[in-house]
Amino acid sequence: MNRTELHYAALENDVVRLRALLDEGADIDAPDRDGFTALHLGCQQWAVECVTELLYRGADVDRVNKFGNTPLWIATFESKGRGEVIGLLLAAGADPDHLNNAGRSPRILAGVIANYDVARFYG
Repeated sequence: MNRTELHYAALENDVVRLRALLDEGADIDAPDRDGFTALHLGCQQWAVECVTELLYRGADVDRVNKFGNTPLWIATFESKGRGEVIGLLLAAGADPDHLNNAGRSPRILAGVIANYDVARFYG
């Protein structure tokens, strides 16, 4: 997968290790072979502490993976009715209308999911 230690720290929601790696100069937006950054993976795992730290440190909120999905799209897909990560990303300026390679935005996805707790973040 060509993942770095930063990717694994985000996947495991290990914010202590994530901070140490960033302090040592890890590339916050380094992609794996599929274009997933630590922020994508943190959103996928609903790793709230790591997502918060990555956003604080300036991770690119609109970086796309090879499927054209942003971290917000991933967070919406993985939300299971939760909204905290979605709220963090939107507050950080994530684009809710960015279309992925299939022509679906996070806002459209929220409507497809038809979950009130998720859809309410999109107005």
